[in-house]
Amino acid sequence: MKFEDMINTITLGNSYELIKDIPDNSIDLIVTDPPYCVGTTSNGKKGKWLDNNIIMPFFDSLFKEFNRVLKDNTACYINTDWRTYPFLYPIIQKYLDVKNLIVWDYEWIKAGSHYRFSYELIIYCTKGDCKRKFSASERDVWRIKPINFTSKNKLHNAQKPIELVSKMINNSSVTNDIVLDCFSGSGTTCVAAKKLGRQFIGIEIDTEYYKIGIDRLNSIADNGQISFDTDINKI
Repeated sequence: MKFEDMINTITLGNSYELIKDIPDNSIDLIVTDPPYCVGTTSNGKKGKWLDNNIIMPFFDSLFKEFNRVLKDNTACYINTDWRTYPFLYPIIQKYLDVKNLIVWDYEWIKAGSHYRFSYELIIYCTKGDCKRKFSASERDVWRIKPINFTSKNKLHNAQKPIELVSKMINNSSVTNDIVLDCFSGSGTTCVAAKKLGRQFIGIEIDTEYYKIGIDRLNSIADNGQISFDTDINKI
């Protein structure tokens, strides 16, 4: 697929294949949310740690591609959780420099029997000597409420709030930079990028989520403002 046709839209397809169509050193920032707990559960049955070996080659190839497509001295944010982080960290570290592990504090509690879940993790890494664009006083604990599970604006089981993704984009990019999300889901990264005046590339393999993401993008005018006929709960 032509690289130009991927910019400022979401492309339906396999991220592992489509990322190969992105030229070397062409991306200014990666903000993405790969599946959590891969290999640890199956049909309700808890798996073994070694089960991750099945999908390890995929992530090794994917993070190698991240290194290839990112420009020098740029950043990458990867959402994860406490179960998946130990698996991903050594693979990422082969290709990018892991600088910190950001704790996303929900500011409320979710389900959980042995202590309630109240946070997720964001791996912050860079390619080369990336100069920070955010304040020196910025902390690695971000207190941002997640999307309410009972709310109508919950479009994806792993949907992240616009505020969270916008913080990553604002902290590590400038206007017109190209932001890549290889696991676009309901399109939150692309929506946030468009509203913040960035260019973007989204890739999503699920047809229904792809359609949701495109609809959300179409509801935003080129100036980043929400269209008057748009249901605000879907943004």
